Amino acid sequence: MNKDMGRESLKKQIKEEVTTMFESALDYAQVACPTPEVFKVLRGKILRAGNDCIRSLHSKAEHYNVEKKVTSEDIIEVKR
Repeated sequence: MNKDMGRESLKKQIKEEVTTMFESALDYAQVACPTPEVFKVLRGKILRAGNDCIRSLHSKAEHYNVEKKVTSEDIIEVKR
């Protein structure tokens, strides 16, 4: 697997992990917020912070050579 594919795979995983984290934060915030208006403002701030984090990590990843090591989960065998 070439280094660009490894970096793109890493960037995809970064996005998935950070998105999972801020979705959890939004679930907790919705329970904690007293009104829908307050939650709406907080939701926007959480989404902005999460997306800024993803963009920042993607930018930093561009400065590295990344090679993905293939695992057994990555190998798909087709039998006919």
